[in-house]
Amino acid sequence: MPTKNHGFTLIELMIVVAIIGILAAVAIPAYTDYLKRAKVSEAFILASSLITTIVDYYSYHGKLPQSNEAADLPKPENLGGQYVKSMQIENGAIHVTFQEWQRDIGSKLTLRPAIVITYPPTNALTWVCGYAKAVKGMTLIGDNKTDIAPKYLPLNCR
Repeated sequence: MPTKNHGFTLIELMIVVAIIGILAAVAIPAYTDYLKRAKVSEAFILASSLITTIVDYYSYHGKLPQSNEAADLPKPENLGGQYVKSMQIENGAIHVTFQEWQRDIGSKLTLRPAIVITYPPTNALTWVCGYAKAVKGMTLIGDNKTDIAPKYLPLNCR
């Protein structure tokens, strides 16, 4: 009586390898984009303390700080992190510059304050990031120097 072989045939193994290859081809680019978005998110975490300082300055002085020095903050190159090289205040806006080796995502992200001009300077500030527009009735302060591809920014910054 003939014996029956147990195991996988070469065709079955090739199909499994092909399926794994297709899954990897889809997953790797998505994961790469995820990592780039995570690097951009560091800018928001680091800028949160600057935002608090700017809001306090605005509440006390009735105007936005023109520079890091005016806001009594360290020099821009002393404010950074793993992916962020520096954070500079310019006319109330925060310009985050990324490390040179991170330039595959872009080099700058801008966070700008938005205020209602018709009210006294004690009104609240809201913040707009990247390419986003101000809410109707509000005016953005500072220049937008963002050059990061929109797909790497949070939805509210696009």
